[in-house]
Amino acid sequence: MEEKTILYGYKMTHDTGFAPNPYHGVLTLATCKPRIRKYTKEGYWISGWTSNEVYDKDYNKHSFTDSNQKLIYLAKVSKVLSFKDYWEKYPLKKQPEKSIIEDGKECFKSCGNVLITKSDDIAFCGDNIYEPDANDTFGFKQHENPHHGEKEKERDISGEHVLVCEEFYYFGVENAIPIEKEGVVHRWKRFPFDKGKEIIDFVKEHYTK
Repeated sequence: MEEKTILYGYKMTHDTGFAPNPYHGVLTLATCKPRIRKYTKEGYWISGWTSNEVYDKDYNKHSFTDSNQKLIYLAKVSKVLSFKDYWEKYPLKKQPEKSIIEDGKECFKSCGNVLITKSDDIAFCGDNIYEPDANDTFGFKQHENPHHGEKEKERDISGEHVLVCEEFYYFGVENAIPIEKEGVVHRWKRFPFDKGKEIIDFVKEHYTK
């Protein structure tokens, strides 16, 4: 019996390279969307869709409507890791030690006006920000970064897992693609098996991973 395709979807308000992080050869989701990260298994697919307003890395606003909601990325989950394993196995996804650079640029609002330089954008997108720490209330030390602070920590950790995707199709909000689907993706959606497969097959047929 053929295994049914499971596709989760959610709408994105920010596409900054942090959540998801599509760099260094794998797409990862290590923060935000705790429900998806907690229950997703290897072999599942995840997808990010436009909300009515989506901010890019330079905090430019891109506007959409429900009737023209577009796909920002599609990815197949190849590994479901603990935060401990992710910290140890993916050093390239970690933040640089210094997160405030002179003569940089103002980051997006959620950063608390941290300054980063354009040349270091990829490094500062690192989502591997939780180091195991037995002395911490939640069991993890949050490393300084221009994306999430203490107020997001508990929610991030509640997702329990980091999703690692070796097969992914990342378009970015600037090049998000129109794709036929039923209804609007809101905060979280599990597509019916047949509809999820249709979306995945369409992307795999028309785009290069």
